[in-house]
Amino acid sequence: MENNGMCSRLIVTLLIATWWGGNLNWATGAEVPGGERRILYNSDGGEAFADFWTAAAPLEKIDGARMKTIMESSVDEMAKIGVDTLATCVWDRFQTMAPSQVCPDPMQKYVAPREAGLDPLETIIGRCHQRGIEFLACLRMNDRHRGGDVANKGRFIRENPQWLLEGAPGGMDYAQPKVREQVLQFIEELLDKYEVDGLEFDYMRWCHMFEPGEGSQHANVLTDFVDKTRQLLTKTAQRRKCGRLVLGVRVPQTLRECDHLGFEVATWIKKGLIDYVVPTDFFYTDPNTSIKDFVKLAQGTACKIYPAIHPMICEGNRPGLNNPANYRAVARNFYAVGADGIETYNYQYHWAGNHAAGYPGPAYMWPAALGYLRELRNPKLIAQRDRHYRFYQIWERKSPVGVVKDQRIKLNRGQSDLRDRRHFYLAENLSDPSLRATLQFKALGLTKKEALEIQLNGIKVPSRYIIRKFDEDGQNEWQGRPLEAFCWYTIDLNWKSIDGPIVYGDNEIRVQLTSSAAGRGALVEVCELEVYVYVRS
Repeated sequence: MENNGMCSRLIVTLLIATWWGGNLNWATGAEVPGGERRILYNSDGGEAFADFWTAAAPLEKIDGARMKTIMESSVDEMAKIGVDTLATCVWDRFQTMAPSQVCPDPMQKYVAPREAGLDPLETIIGRCHQRGIEFLACLRMNDRHRGGDVANKGRFIRENPQWLLEGAPGGMDYAQPKVREQVLQFIEELLDKYEVDGLEFDYMRWCHMFEPGEGSQHANVLTDFVDKTRQLLTKTAQRRKCGRLVLGVRVPQTLRECDHLGFEVATWIKKGLIDYVVPTDFFYTDPNTSIKDFVKLAQGTACKIYPAIHPMICEGNRPGLNNPANYRAVARNFYAVGADGIETYNYQYHWAGNHAAGYPGPAYMWPAALGYLRELRNPKLIAQRDRHYRFYQIWERKSPVGVVKDQRIKLNRGQSDLRDRRHFYLAENLSDPSLRATLQFKALGLTKKEALEIQLNGIKVPSRYIIRKFDEDGQNEWQGRPLEAFCWYTIDLNWKSIDGPIVYGDNEIRVQLTSSAAGRGALVEVCELEVYVYVRS
């Protein structure tokens, strides 16, 4: 297989740079992100391909030729909207997408094409390179779907149950040398057989590489593993007589979480082991994702930062998929603090109705939802369209990483201090006369007779800029996260009498319960904070 992707990607990059007319961000005057990668598509589990001959198969039997057409046309659709890099999951629970001597068990989604005589990995790589898309082989580093049931896992796991994690059922313990050696053997085999442009390590499936709580004490072990992978990539590049092969990592959205799990991201960047980092939540899009620390680590290096976007908003809110205005808002926040691009994850939820009736996203949104990504590569286009920021509590319980990410404001009637606050990041200059902005939130447990005082960055919001409406019916599961009766609060952010209360960057909302009704429950909960920015012209 011949790799023709590099020249095509260079031509595409030069055309884009010419169209932009330089690197100046029209909206802020800042430099736009550099490098040829801007939109990375992670096809986790092959959802942009395999679902079309498994769960979403048409009535007639699909033969090998049709499967090949599906794979190639899916890549074509990505190329049309400007995907720069496709990272497809090729290894999961010691099962593989393509034939392997090291891990002989196939990923179930790819049994059919392999039985039809196709090599799905070779097919997708070939099409990517024809279309100028960089192809990375993604490994789910310790996936734990279905927990401790080993029946759906590869032979290495079934034959070595003594190395399974006790505190993270279904995962293997990377503190065991044999586990790491087996993964490295597969990587070496993969690089020998296929002209991939590099690798992506998906540590977010399923976060724990060691027993929970023991990540930091084994961090050096994982760094050594990443170092050995870089050596294999360097050796392969020398053999092919090509440039550096890519190694990217998907990790939690804060360095504190990374350190807890044993991911020495700072060391990986400093030693030049990795080429990009994807800070991300496990399952949801968070516009408050603080990537500043990652950007700071990458300054002065070749390492890029590509925070992730997900279709889903928060735990318990299945119908509320992100739309283009939501994605533009998140991307604007990311670019404002130094992101080099965006990576998708679980993007198939936009059309997951083709998978099962209980999934969100109608089947007809393939491939239309891919079009949402087109403008995310260009901060100038984002600045010209409406943005809808949703600052939700993404996890009510502990996330799979092991931390609570619940940023709701909670006012406890049983305490003397009936105030609480939260922060939200907004990359918006609302003094711009072309913008009009509105803030909205829901207050649960508040009676019609009770009142809230609201401050934005220490400025009390005058009542004339506030609309309040009581919703006795609450919110059902088809409208979002089920909620009891609540009060809507809507605030006009374009004040005329004083300077606007919102600043470009980090903002604080503080809420105080100024009158309390006797006999009510202990808590008033302020949640689902949203800011909608309307671009007038």
